[in-house]
Amino acid sequence: MINQIIVGITVCGAFGILSWMGYTLIEVDKRTEVMAVKISANHEMLKPLWEEFVKRSAKNGNGSISNEKASFESSY
Repeated sequence: MINQIIVGITVCGAFGILSWMGYTLIEVDKRTEVMAVKISANHEMLKPLWEEFVKRSAKNGNGSISNEKASFESSY
């Protein structure tokens, strides 16, 4: 009789832990998906602004890359 009670409690505890783990994983997946959608929306919103900024910087001469030494570097 006592063995059946211990087995029943163990089975209920194991089922409860597995249920909690499943619920937690589902909630984390939902939050991750919501965050991914928000990040994607932000990316789509900022992409044209960033492209415009890069184009303006290149027109102003700020977008060029030089292989020369910087003015603060000494010429040994």
